[in-house]
Amino acid sequence: MGRLKIGVTIATIGVLALGGCAQYYYTGDHPVPFHAKATIRGPGIFGEATLTEEREGRVRLLLTLAGTSASKLTPGRHAIHIHETGQCEPLSAAKGHFDGNVDPAVNPNANVSPGLENHPYHLGDLPNLLVIELPNGERRGSLLTVTSRITLSLGLNSVFDHDGSALVIHEFEDRYLPDPPHKDAPGGPRIACGVIERK
Repeated sequence: MGRLKIGVTIATIGVLALGGCAQYYYTGDHPVPFHAKATIRGPGIFGEATLTEEREGRVRLLLTLAGTSASKLTPGRHAIHIHETGQCEPLSAAKGHFDGNVDPAVNPNANVSPGLENHPYHLGDLPNLLVIELPNGERRGSLLTVTSRITLSLGLNSVFDHDGSALVIHEFEDRYLPDPPHKDAPGGPRIACGVIERK
């Protein structure tokens, strides 16, 4: 009888544990993928970005950029970040690096340091873009990457929150330094931007 009682207790604990996990369901592949795009523009710079979320928590980003010989899209590495507001005019309107929904009324458990102090752990931080110069002087660069830090689907990390999001290209490379010693370490001045829109 004692063994039966222990067995029932363990089974009950197991059911309760599963019940506690039932608030979240991993959906895997989305029945219909989520798509987004951004048209990138800056002085002498133009390009396109496409974002696709086919699986929950995995967003694929393909970015292609071109710049004139007079643009600030110089040969070498350039920082790319998703910024917190879907505005690009002026470039400063995109505000800081995207970090999901940190509104305490919506997400009371958010724990994000202000400004650059959370760098390079902002949800919007992405790999650098490598730009090359062609014989005719035109500059070109492309980036294909996958990030699990954002979503196109609904949720606290969705780029489609109340004020949208934008892709920002910077003049310099991101050195990925925690608590950067100066404002140029995460990429410096903004040279191009594109609002992320549903496709």
